[in-house]
Amino acid sequence: MSSTPLLTVVVFAYKQAAFIDAAIDSALGQQGEPIEVLLSDDASPDDTYARMQAKAAAYQGPHQVVVRRNERNLGIGGHFNAVMEAARGEMVLIMAGDDISLPERAHRTLDAWESTGRRADLIASHVVDMSFEGEDLGVIQVADLAKWQSMADWCRERPYVIGAAHAISKRLFQRFGPMALDCHYEDQVNTLRAIAAGGACTIDAALVRYRQGGMSSAAAHRRAGPVERRALLRAASARHLAVHQQWHRDAALAGCLPEVVKATEREWHRERYAAALVAGPDHEWPALSLLWDRNYRVSAGWRLDKWRRVAQRGG
Repeated sequence: MSSTPLLTVVVFAYKQAAFIDAAIDSALGQQGEPIEVLLSDDASPDDTYARMQAKAAAYQGPHQVVVRRNERNLGIGGHFNAVMEAARGEMVLIMAGDDISLPERAHRTLDAWESTGRRADLIASHVVDMSFEGEDLGVIQVADLAKWQSMADWCRERPYVIGAAHAISKRLFQRFGPMALDCHYEDQVNTLRAIAAGGACTIDAALVRYRQGGMSSAAAHRRAGPVERRALLRAASARHLAVHQQWHRDAALAGCLPEVVKATEREWHRERYAAALVAGPDHEWPALSLLWDRNYRVSAGWRLDKWRRVAQRGG
């Protein structure tokens, strides 16, 4: 392998011991030229990291395998930053520790990148919807990112993306820098960054088997009581606001902050209002003053409906 690999496949994992072996096997089974395979654990309390070490020790194929672990749990944003710093490839292919990449994913990603003259900063693909138990349920198609040629396109309509099927250029991360630690939706952040920089494209094929989470936020919300639901909503609101704040920082670097602020203003005020509704003690109703507080530019009908939902059942 050359001193600088063209592609790094990163397997991100946290508490995924039940699925990590299959995820690693799919990363190590990538066809084409030798690549770097980086196995990264976010301080899991189970044996995810030990399984990574065992797989790496047993591997005898052409790819270079590196295993790393965060000393403490960093969360999605911090883990993403650490891995992007550690990856040596010019293009970094993202894998979750409970997903499975098809064998051709790496070389098809490189082919797509080469077809853009290595200009694109994000390469996406469709995914195979996979149940928690591993049953394939059909294909989920994402947006054709080549249609988003400029930030004006992004401002008109945000593309539908799934970060589990993304590959990101190292230079994109170097240009914009680390994400905020409280930012969990790296796919939304990287999509804006790429469109503002070298562009993005989508491979018209499903190259990732994308596992539905048994502990997904939607499932947890359905199981939760009012107090738990309020806590889940509080965390979700914080994540959504963090994405908007990261968009603003990145747009300022790219020279398009006014356009992004204008395009996302309605969502921004709704997210701020939703966060305010669940900011108080769990056992109390939302403050009545929020029904007419002019600091939140949201319609009266939407405001009242959201207030009632939180008051009646926590969200």
